[in-house]
Amino acid sequence: MELESVTVVTPISDSDSELEVEPLTGEISIHGTTEKVLENGVRLRARGALRLQADHPSRPGGIGGFGAAELAPVGAFSGLSTATPIEENETRARLESAYFQIDGGYGEVRIGKDQGVGARFYEGAKSVFSHTRLDSSLLDPTGLSTVRTRHDLTGPSAKVSYASPRLIGLRGGISYTPDAKADGLDRRPAAGTGGLAPDIENAVELALNGTRRLRESGWRFDVGLAWSSADVSNRTSLTNYQQVDTWSAGTRIEKDDWTFGASWLGSDNGLSQSDYQAWSAGLHRTAFGSEFSFEYGQSTDDGVQLDTKSFRAGAAREFGRGTKLAIGYVEDRGERLAQNWTSQGVVVEITLSQEIVEITGN
Repeated sequence: MELESVTVVTPISDSDSELEVEPLTGEISIHGTTEKVLENGVRLRARGALRLQADHPSRPGGIGGFGAAELAPVGAFSGLSTATPIEENETRARLESAYFQIDGGYGEVRIGKDQGVGARFYEGAKSVFSHTRLDSSLLDPTGLSTVRTRHDLTGPSAKVSYASPRLIGLRGGISYTPDAKADGLDRRPAAGTGGLAPDIENAVELALNGTRRLRESGWRFDVGLAWSSADVSNRTSLTNYQQVDTWSAGTRIEKDDWTFGASWLGSDNGLSQSDYQAWSAGLHRTAFGSEFSFEYGQSTDDGVQLDTKSFRAGAAREFGRGTKLAIGYVEDRGERLAQNWTSQGVVVEITLSQEIVEITGN
């Protein structure tokens, strides 16, 4: 069992936005795994994770309002709307994962609170930031980070997943979520800012991951593809939700100390004329006992008429076991109709981790 704390400090910032930059955000988590290997080689594994988080008050779980409407539909994937920004200042605690896994020669099966195969098979840019990364950020100091290509439609909702063994470098997977109602820290599929949140049911995810290493040249190529579909509705008759379909693709290319990654996602958001699209790319290098990364990405939500651009540049270094310090520059820009928002600053991300209990099932 491991205890981890992540503290994000923004000591220097400049904002031309209705959303103020949060000078301090953070998270404490405790997670553990236990497993037992049977005589026939089958592995039985149980995993759980409890997290306590203080994020930007206007973007809890990635949802957000970027308008002035009292009632507004929420994008089934993006979580964005034209409602007024919210303010949730409380620290949130959630059981983010709790699942049982059976892993044998015919693949693995997971049952419980877990991410679907769309998120698990993701490939994309590598960042020195674990939580304030550009794509699908876990902590958002500016409140303007809306680039999300990690294919996580259902969040930590209860589901059943199957992933095949890797054959000739390829691995496939499928997930089924009866009711995506989890109020997660990073993904809140059943929440929204405009009072008209989507009810997502019968979600199916299909994903494929491929890896190829050229031993003589040292190149490695990883590719991830995913598709998901789900029924979307709302208890009121004020919205016209329909089936939500989402596609994504990503790649990561490694050579020696260099890593390049890029990813794309497109979703119809379960609403007409409300397509969401995002892409990101980044370059990472390990040198001089440190890590360096540069990331850039854009997103568009047609239903909100919101366009955003984001940039990250940073360096990180580990100081002994369980201690990592990352420092860098963050810039997020948003444009909607005649409104423009810009937030930028220096961020410091401090990660401390410690194994507190060793759990074994054998």
